[in-house]
Amino acid sequence: MTREQAISALVEQDVAKWGERERAASQRAHSGRSLGRALNELANRAELAGQPDRALRDATKAALTSSDWSELYKGG
Repeated sequence: MTREQAISALVEQDVAKWGERERAASQRAHSGRSLGRALNELANRAELAGQPDRALRDATKAALTSSDWSELYKGG
C-alpha cells in the first residue's frame, strides 16, 4: 500500500463515520502522515473494531521510521 492509498483509506473511513461534509477536514488532518503513521492508524482502527489484521500490522512495523516512532512516543 502506498502512502496515498493509506491516507485515502483513512479519509474514507472518516467519511463513512462522520459524513461527506467531513471529507476535506479529514484529508487535511491525515495529509501530513507518513506511510508508517498512516498504516499504524489503519492497523489501530482495525484492532479497535475487533478485526485485527496481522499483515497490516506487519506492514506497519516495516514502514515505521525512527522519525515516526519519535512522533508516536510524543503522542502524535
